[in-house]
Amino acid sequence: MGFLYLDGSFHVITSDIEYYSLYGLTPDFFAPVSGKPLMDETLYNSYHNLGLIPKWIASSFNITIGYETFVIVGVSGKNDVGATVTIVTQPQSQQVIAGWGATFSIEAEPSQYIPYNSYQWYLNSKPIKGEIYSVLIFPTTTSKNTGVYKVAVSSGGTPVMSQGALLRVVTPVTIKKQPAPVTAKTGKKVTFKIIALGTGPLHYQWYSGSNVIPNATNSSYAIASAQASDAGQYCVKVQNSLTWNVSNFATLTVTP
Repeated sequence: MGFLYLDGSFHVITSDIEYYSLYGLTPDFFAPVSGKPLMDETLYNSYHNLGLIPKWIASSFNITIGYETFVIVGVSGKNDVGATVTIVTQPQSQQVIAGWGATFSIEAEPSQYIPYNSYQWYLNSKPIKGEIYSVLIFPTTTSKNTGVYKVAVSSGGTPVMSQGALLRVVTPVTIKKQPAPVTAKTGKKVTFKIIALGTGPLHYQWYSGSNVIPNATNSSYAIASAQASDAGQYCVKVQNSLTWNVSNFATLTVTP
């Protein structure tokens, strides 16, 4: 802490810190204003109202130390009079199923100035209207909510931007077209097909009865030359990162 002169220079006074330690304050309390000048709020208001310090500006909040109230002061255009903001907990990336809720939150210090902190959330670098709190809540989500979210935190000075957090809204897997039953003569090619919808990438696994068919991992499954031993029930499991679905069974009948 210290004093700001009319020319904008800052004079540090270390003895004041020792004096104020009598009030039981810890270094953490002073961290937000470390290296920034404090001035008695009443004195600042008096000088400012008299026009004696026309270029000086003060923080929009005050700081009480012992029995005195201070403001951070600076020279307009040269100094940041906001408390130093440090983001302690960054918003975290997440993925949810469409229709579920999602929440982003952030913790910023100094915590004692939380009532004075301002927030602005962004989606893909564009500000989200009305989202000006430390928590961003989506009661329900749609694919439109997918994107990278950030939040700018300020105590009146230069905003500090958080890291980006990705929200991925996953549309559940649905099967639009089921595999159809097939009757084929021995030696003929047989193909089962399926059309599935949902947030990709989609992963497929075909089954013969309850047995996994090796390497049958596409939206279609072909048997180059059907044999009597191939007859039976076929289905496919389709999944994405959060959901899965299983098709109906399709019967393969092999005739001589």
